[in-house]
Amino acid sequence: MVAARCASLVLMLLLSCCGAASAAADEKLTHLHFYFHEVVAGAPNATVVKVASLHKGAPTFGDVNVLDNVLREGPDPASRLIGRVQGFGVNASLDGSSIFSAFDFVFSSDYGEYSGSTLTAQGQFDPTGGPSERSIVGGTGKLRFARGYMKSRLVSSTNTTIVVVVDMYFTLAH
Repeated sequence: MVAARCASLVLMLLLSCCGAASAAADEKLTHLHFYFHEVVAGAPNATVVKVASLHKGAPTFGDVNVLDNVLREGPDPASRLIGRVQGFGVNASLDGSSIFSAFDFVFSSDYGEYSGSTLTAQGQFDPTGGPSERSIVGGTGKLRFARGYMKSRLVSSTNTTIVVVVDMYFTLAH
């Protein structure tokens, strides 16, 4: 009797694992590619501001910045507007080697299939401009239940602007 119950339990576990693997195999990986354009604090029409700091001068541990950057199809500031990236960054490492960030990518009402939807990403950002990878932890609208990852890297910077290329890879759970 015990052996029969164990066999039934093993069979149920195997079937549930196969079902989960089959559902995961059916999910389509989506790739979005765009650029965010930032106007640094202190410049006219700044899109990022430091809201908390214990020190004057250079960025240090504990600083908090809030941003509302423009999302565009290309690196050119005149390229098509597709939305905004809104969120914050915290200098969370004592040595200044990384910044924790949390962003909502808010897509414009004319961004095709994803109009009015959002993706949320969080994770570490390399302030030296090197490549960074963050987790996509969710979304809204057509992007509800999104999960995946985002890669970004600095494309260009001036005294007043920064342009970052963003590649997002995600699936949607149904």
